[in-house]
Amino acid sequence: MTKLFLPFLTFFLFACNSPTSTTNTKEIPERTNEPDEHEILGEANARKQTREALEGKGQPFTWDTLIKTSSAAIATAEPILFNVFGKERIINEKPYEVYLIDGYWYIAGTVPKKYNKGGAFEIIFSARDGKIIRLTHYK
Repeated sequence: MTKLFLPFLTFFLFACNSPTSTTNTKEIPERTNEPDEHEILGEANARKQTREALEGKGQPFTWDTLIKTSSAAIATAEPILFNVFGKERIINEKPYEVYLIDGYWYIAGTVPKKYNKGGAFEIIFSARDGKIIRLTHYK
């Protein structure tokens, strides 16, 4: 279960633009007693749920394939790539090469044929659960 949960945790940590912290960095809105008010379970609950997931408790991961299409694969990879390598750099490496190979998405940037100043990004991750097995940028 831990192996299945960690890729998603990693994805969301990379995808967030704000720094992560052990303290609550987001203010919870003041309660208004309106009928459509949402219940906030809080950080203590989040910590408990995370611990239980890492220990293999709770609901198991039951999907056979979470990321089924090339557009979903790109939508999964881009926030990570933008955060790690910079949005402008990654956008300049379009069009991407995108292949589903043996249950893994391979996505790589491209560079112009006459370009001799470096390479492009490469990311490989599981179509089943999003676990990243390679994330690099060639020079």
